[in-house]
Amino acid sequence: MRVNASAGSKRARSPETRGGVTVVVLAAGKGVRMNSKIPKVLHPVAGRPMLLWSMAAARALDPERTLVVTNPAQDGVQAALDGEGQTVPQRDQLGTGHALAQVSAEHRTTGPVIVIYADTPLLRGETLLQLVKEHGKSGAAVTLLTARVDDPRGYGRIVRARNGVFRSIVEEKDATDGEREILEVNSGVYCFTGRELWPALLKLENKNRAGEYYLTDVVKLIKGKVNTMAVSDPMEILGINDRRQLAQAEAAMRRRILERLMHDGVTITDPSTTFVDADVQVGRDTVIHPFSVVTGETTVGEDCVIGPFAQVRDSIIGDGCRIERAHLEKATLASNVLIGPFSRLRPGSMLDEGVRVGTHAEIKNSHIGAGTAIAHFSAVLDSDVGANANIGAGTVTANYDGQAKHRTEIGDRAQVGSDTILVAPVTVGHDAYTAAGSVITQDVPAGSLAIERSDQKIVEGWTARKRGRKTEVGKP
Repeated sequence: MRVNASAGSKRARSPETRGGVTVVVLAAGKGVRMNSKIPKVLHPVAGRPMLLWSMAAARALDPERTLVVTNPAQDGVQAALDGEGQTVPQRDQLGTGHALAQVSAEHRTTGPVIVIYADTPLLRGETLLQLVKEHGKSGAAVTLLTARVDDPRGYGRIVRARNGVFRSIVEEKDATDGEREILEVNSGVYCFTGRELWPALLKLENKNRAGEYYLTDVVKLIKGKVNTMAVSDPMEILGINDRRQLAQAEAAMRRRILERLMHDGVTITDPSTTFVDADVQVGRDTVIHPFSVVTGETTVGEDCVIGPFAQVRDSIIGDGCRIERAHLEKATLASNVLIGPFSRLRPGSMLDEGVRVGTHAEIKNSHIGAGTAIAHFSAVLDSDVGANANIGAGTVTANYDGQAKHRTEIGDRAQVGSDTILVAPVTVGHDAYTAAGSVITQDVPAGSLAIERSDQKIVEGWTARKRGRKTEVGKP
């Protein structure tokens, strides 16, 4: 059984969402503090753009529609969505209230409207489901998601009456000294009742220093009860505005991923030094040792040992494999494959069952047959190697002639001697041998021995003549 590192799965529509929920994802922010050419919402967290984490949370609601408010000037956002949701352009960034106001009339439904941000990747779908449920039970016009935090700086404060009833949201810049001491903050996540939201949005004004339309002001204008729901984990509401907060979110998400893997039967010997992306799948009873990085769309089977100091990206690893301090990218390993320290498998490497690769070896765009051993300090490039062959230490398949790359074919049970150079295109047949130190430029027939090297010559007394004196053999 393989466990997906990412949490969450497709659910049947719950009673709370059957009325047709609309989710609006605000993704048009400039992200100036990120100081980056990349749109803020496309910065990855655990291998997945922040925007796609928010989209995953929205999917948990099985919404009737998902609208993504975007900045048309930001490249790549539309492509990242890959057809999911419907984009709503916000050509001028005039605040969060202005962003929501870009939703066109045909999407302004009377039912629940969830507003979330594309820069809050830690927000869980389960939290949104609970928010919709709480909103429905309360009969409120709007339900705010709040959190109690140790450091409320940067957040709007939730001001309550003495009896605990919600009174208002006060932005930090407008708060009194006493209000700044409040630890309950506004997350910026809302569940509105559509019939109350849209009329209030029409009344929104930008009478503030920034000249922007704030979504928090809609709460003041809306008619009806204002309800709140506190999130249990304050990290869920962490908004990413700079690289420091991005690192915080990365650490929290990776810890969440590792906890899910450990719960489902994967051993992580040191979570603080192990990095696994969201879309990685890992089989039960696999062990991942410290300083290992498993990223992209990698699948790891059961009973494997990864690391320490292994890097695996976008690869398929079968059951019972061992990868020691090696680097794999877009490689495919069948079961019971061993990759030794400091070896590198580049894209297109396909290793069948029981293949053994020693230290400091490189394989690229090659198919290696079952049971074959590739010794240390070898480079097997653009090659097809049969089953149960042995590739001696220092073997190189010389694949490039300066203009094009060519393939090498090595048959079943072939024995390639140490320091053999196979100049492609060339074929070594089944059960053929090449002698150590040979440069093979012609095909080697099946069952044959190929040897290409000069005869060894012994020159007696050469050392003494070289040094200009008589030296007793074996004496200094």
